[in-house]
This record gives sequence, C-alpha cells and structure tokens, in this order.
Amino acid sequence: MNESTGTSQKHPAPSAERKDPNVIYIGKKSVMGYVLAVVTQFNGGSPEVFIKARGKAISRAVDVAEIVRNRFLPNVKVGNILINTEELDSEDGSKSKVSVIEIKLVK
Repeated sequence: MNESTGTSQKHPAPSAERKDPNVIYIGKKSVMGYVLAVVTQFNGGSPEVFIKARGKAISRAVDVAEIVRNRFLPNVKVGNILINTEELDSEDGSKSKVSVIEIKLVK
C-alpha cells in the first residue's frame, strides 16, 4: 500500500534494484559483524548504505540499523524502508514466499 494515496503499488524486488558495493546482505553472522561492515562503508566515503535481509534475518537487519544509528554513527538517518515478498524455489521444486526488507541508511 502506498501510504500517501492508499493505493497498492508494485515494487521490484529489492535484490534486483541495486548491485552497488554499499549494499550489506544480512545472513547468519553476528550482528556486530554487519554493524562493522556498515560503519566501514560510511567511513570509506559512502553517503548511503543499504541493508538487505530476507525471512528470519529481517530482525537482525533492524538490529544492525539501530546499533549503527544509536551507538556508532548518531548522524546517520534512516532513509526509505522497502518491504516486499519474493517467491523462491525450494529444493523439492515447490515455490515458497519469503518476506524481504531493504533499509536505507543516509549520512
């Protein structure tokens, strides 16, 4: 749903939007490992960093964004947050839907 108009709007999958080096994909590593990656991107001169996660890793992505903002780089703001659903092929050939989030952090 588009918040301003109340209409449904299709967005491309976040993973298909950007292939920049300033994208951090969240997986099963420790939260602090991803925090370090985000801080490194900002310290390297990136004006924005995208944190992307699927499924159960979404809560870890939110944790990473909040730790970066609250503990390490208080001048960083949250930009757009995109949520979506992707359809993945399972090992048994069936399709399953998984939630996706992309959090944009801006210096």
